[in-house]
Amino acid sequence: MTESNSIEILRHFVLDGCEVKVADVTPLAAPGALDDALRLLSRYRRDKTLRYRYERGKMLSAGAGLLLDNLLRCRGLRERDMCYVEGEHGKPAFEQHPELHFSLSHSGNLVACAIGEVPLGVDVQTIVTARESLVNYTMSEKEKEKLYSLNDDDAQNAYFTQLWTLKECYAKATGTGLSHEFPSFEVIDGEVHTLSSLTPPACFFTFSLEGAFSSVAMLEKY
Repeated sequence: MTESNSIEILRHFVLDGCEVKVADVTPLAAPGALDDALRLLSRYRRDKTLRYRYERGKMLSAGAGLLLDNLLRCRGLRERDMCYVEGEHGKPAFEQHPELHFSLSHSGNLVACAIGEVPLGVDVQTIVTARESLVNYTMSEKEKEKLYSLNDDDAQNAYFTQLWTLKECYAKATGTGLSHEFPSFEVIDGEVHTLSSLTPPACFFTFSLEGAFSSVAMLEKY
């Protein structure tokens, strides 16, 4: 494991031109570490970070910015120099580098970042309980059948959490975010199947972490 600007890099993948990293932000709890991190980031990211009321939220927001900066450095860029614009549903983009797509996510003590040359989304989520309201909001009938075929609560929660990350990262890739009706498509064996509305095709990568899952969706080129 390596460290970068006071966050600990846990996983690093390169997927068909998309680069993904997941990190633990716990080191930002050290005295002065958060302030040091904020000095490395853009005004846009600093402002987002300082909107959080609690220290944990600030650590996650700053950690996501540091992880993005880490990936930008490999491309000769810095996060602090980026100018941001936001899409219709709030998805951020680089105003001066529209050829670069990126996505950020955080949960628990984890932050994830994906960057590449096609529209993409990343999601990381610590394992959550498959509550009925969430199941009905996110899952198709086939997905529910598979969920309830698992008799063990831990297995159900793990399956639900992984599926949640797959749907969330896909919604981020399309730019629709939480406005997307999750049950309008289902993910079967890593493939998106349209149920009631057109959705662009994508390829997926999903992996487990200790007590969490993370998934990436990359929209296919036409």
